Amino acid sequence: MIKNIIQKGFFKGLKQKVGKEKASESHELFLQLLEENKGWATDKPTELNLIFTSMVLASFKVLRKYEYPNWKEVLRYCLIDRTKKKQQFFMKLYLLFDRKPFNRIVKISKIKQINHYGDQNFTHEIVKDTEQSYHLHVKKCFYFDFFRSHDALEIMPIFCAMDDIWGDLLLPQKHGVSFSRPQLLSKGDSHCFFKFERTNHIN
Repeated sequence: MIKNIIQKGFFKGLKQKVGKEKASESHELFLQLLEENKGWATDKPTELNLIFTSMVLASFKVLRKYEYPNWKEVLRYCLIDRTKKKQQFFMKLYLLFDRKPFNRIVKISKIKQINHYGDQNFTHEIVKDTEQSYHLHVKKCFYFDFFRSHDALEIMPIFCAMDDIWGDLLLPQKHGVSFSRPQLLSKGDSHCFFKFERTNHIN
């Protein structure tokens, strides 16, 4: 059910931006890519991640085929901007009522490592986990490996920007938590570095 909802919403957004014909062509290519790359889905979390990457890759290929100069904006809308406000609404509620946002963020991160990413196509190395700091290194990323194998690393910054949906809401002076990514695979670094710091004692 969730997979159908994701696909329907994404291609509905694409249709709004580029029209029915190109959205249909992208959907057909998506189904083809999904079948051709099904071997990537070695665990449950990757089955869903493969849908995301295949949808975006298919749309990327079609938009580049027709030389769309604003393909990045189109893909960002379909993947992020279309549902950004709804996703941020729930995060804002957490930050409004939770007296320990730093602790909750750390807990959510650890849960997502298992449920959303798995341990076969992502690696998560917690290098620091204290009352004041939480540092996470990701040296293997399914998204990065998938797009690299399809010569489409131009897409990666859009996927990295998905973390900004919630990251932009963290205000150090208000919530007592700072978030940064000083290193990213998409920028040529050896790993992605997710850095959370407790900035005061309101937590």
